[in-house]
Amino acid sequence: MADKELTIKDVARLAGVSVATVSRVMNGRDRVSDATRKKILKMIEELNFVPNTMAASMVNKKTHMIAVVVPEIQNPFYTAVIGGTVEAAKKEGFSTLVVSTYNDEAEEEEFFEGFLGRNVDGIILIGTHKEAAFYRNIRKPTILVDRFINDCGHDGVLIDNFRGAYEAVRHFVDYGHERIAIIDGAHDFNDGKDRYWGYHQALHENGITPDSNYHKQGRWLEEDGYRFTIELMQAEQPPTAIFATNNVICTGAIKAIRDLNLRIGEDISLIGFDENELAQFVQPQVTVVGRPMREMGLHATEMLIQKIKVPTNGSSPKLKKVILDVELIKRGSVKKLK
Repeated sequence: MADKELTIKDVARLAGVSVATVSRVMNGRDRVSDATRKKILKMIEELNFVPNTMAASMVNKKTHMIAVVVPEIQNPFYTAVIGGTVEAAKKEGFSTLVVSTYNDEAEEEEFFEGFLGRNVDGIILIGTHKEAAFYRNIRKPTILVDRFINDCGHDGVLIDNFRGAYEAVRHFVDYGHERIAIIDGAHDFNDGKDRYWGYHQALHENGITPDSNYHKQGRWLEEDGYRFTIELMQAEQPPTAIFATNNVICTGAIKAIRDLNLRIGEDISLIGFDENELAQFVQPQVTVVGRPMREMGLHATEMLIQKIKVPTNGSSPKLKKVILDVELIKRGSVKKLK
């Protein structure tokens, strides 16, 4: 069957899904499972399928579609960024394609090398690659969100990770804590590095020597937050406070504290990074470093669409790195020791 004869019905039939499901994927809607979305996108690429509306727009090399590429869509942070992107794109008449890379560099490469990656007008990217060269090779207008690597060749929208961590640990210190633990993930990107150094700086300025026994580093996952909290609290000299450096690590810490029959804000003080439902549900509620998650997507998309509308024509304008502020949202999870 020639490419020009293909219809959305053919894609649906060959992928074993409904026409409505293919349509939802093509229009960037989120009521499709990751597995189904991935299967449909692979089928579209294998068939080199171009919807009629996209084909018409490609006469002028414009599809009026942007992609938001994230490591995964279960994390509320990524979902919020996607929401901000969709909102800003819709206002400007752009459709949004949501792509999950499953935190896999090969998946990310596959998207950029594939049909859809080549034919969107621009990309909002929370990357998984750790080398600047990968990002420099992206020729589409691209805005990096949250994760940033110097010399990457693209603008970025970030938050002040250092200050967020610094303020969290300073809050512990102000309440008399000295045995302050941190649970974090890899320092491959700015977020992990800056949060660790914010923690380190707050201790240093207050005459507290960082103790390697209180630094638990693994993955940015709930199970590691759970496991490391158990380890910390069962140590010979447990910390009096734990800084959980992202929302899912904080969720794991909360569950571990519960399973140990300990009380947050009494037996152990806890601060998380980013809002999460469990932090607001437990009593007392957990103090967190709040960041403007949806606004990151909004701001990045506004920047991206401006780039799409006003191309550089080969020039090399000065790159922008926009850093949005954070806020320490104080609740009842930090016990005053003095």
